[in-house]
This record gives sequence, structure tokens and C-alpha cells, in this order.
Amino acid sequence: MFLPFKKQQKQHSMKKVLFLAFMALAVISCNKDDDGGNNNCPTPASISAIQINSTSIFFEWDDTNGTAWQFEYGPTGFQLGQGTVVSTSQTSFLINGLMPSTSYTVFLRNNCGSNGFSEYISKEFITSEPIVTCNAPTNLQQTGIGSTSIDITWDENNETAWEVDYGPVGHPAGTGTVEATSQSNYRIDGLTPATTYEIFVRANCGTDGFSEWTPALVITTDN
Repeated sequence: MFLPFKKQQKQHSMKKVLFLAFMALAVISCNKDDDGGNNNCPTPASISAIQINSTSIFFEWDDTNGTAWQFEYGPTGFQLGQGTVVSTSQTSFLINGLMPSTSYTVFLRNNCGSNGFSEYISKEFITSEPIVTCNAPTNLQQTGIGSTSIDITWDENNETAWEVDYGPVGHPAGTGTVEATSQSNYRIDGLTPATTYEIFVRANCGTDGFSEWTPALVITTDN
């Protein structure tokens, strides 16, 4: 059947549009971002924790016939590309320098060399609270006062050495005059009459470091 020239031209144009659309889809498919993984690089099967403490995470994963891996980690919610990236040939890794009581996410993928990268898998970990190894003094209170001295005491809580910090009201703990003592009854001398002081105490636990400072004790010397 003979078709008018205009109708033939319209059908030809439609076929051309469909062909170009098909080719565009093919190009997009071939240029898919390698970060999305590919079928020639197997994805690791799972990530699991070996040990977690307040500042580190030790974790492992199934090798899935891989020999090299790349992972990226950061606080939960971070965007890929903005975390810390690590490449390794081991199937376990220790991450140090983390914050206590904080959620972190690890993204892991196989590095298959010329075959690119696998899909990512991910796992969320939460670091533990810090272990208290140095007991802070408690119940800091005044036991005596004069024009140039203040007597204080506190509960030892099984510790044997402390630091006493005193200075003007509003000074940060540890930035005033700091004196060491092995007694939980202590006299601060050489003060100015009719002056208000803020006092802090913390335990000195040697190799275990220091405790937290006590809340401030505010005292005014006599005239």
C-alpha cells in the first residue's frame, strides 16, 4: 500500500527518535559509576565486632574470595567521601582514637583491581563508656576558715594522693594555684583577707592518671 510522503517521513522520524533513546540508555548503562559495584567483584558477606571499648573498635569480615579491601568510617550519618578511608589486605582491623559512647558506621567493599570495586556493605558500632580507673574525691567541704587560710576535707574513695586547686571565682579547674597532698584534710595558706576563692580537688592515681575535678567549693576568707 502506498503511503503519502509526509506520513512516511513521520514514521521515519519516530523510528529515529526511538533508536536514539535506546542508544542513550545503553551509554548510561555502560558508564555506571564504579562506586556502585559490579558483578565481577564479589561483595564481602558480613562485618562483625571482635572487641569494642571506649576509644577503639576491632572488627573483622568474611573474605568472599577477595584479597584486598577498602573501608571508610566516621560518626554515624556521615557521607561517603567525607570519612576516613583505609585500604588493607587483612580481614580484620583495629580503629583507634574514637570518642567514648559514640556511634560509628563502617562501609566496606572489595578491591578487585582491574575489575573495580564491589558494592559496599555497612555496619554500625557504638563505643563503650570510659572505664573509671581513678576515683574522684567527693563531699568536698570547709572545716575551718581564717583571714588568710581555709581548711578543707573530702572523702578519699580509696585513693591516696590528690591535687588542690584554688583561685578567683570563675577560673577553670586546674588553672589556679595547684598544690599536691597525700592528706584528705588540707589547709590552704597565704590567702588574702575578705576575698572569695573557688576550690577544686582531684585524685592523682599515678600511672592511671587523674580523676575528674570535684565541683567547685566557694569560700570567702575572714576580714
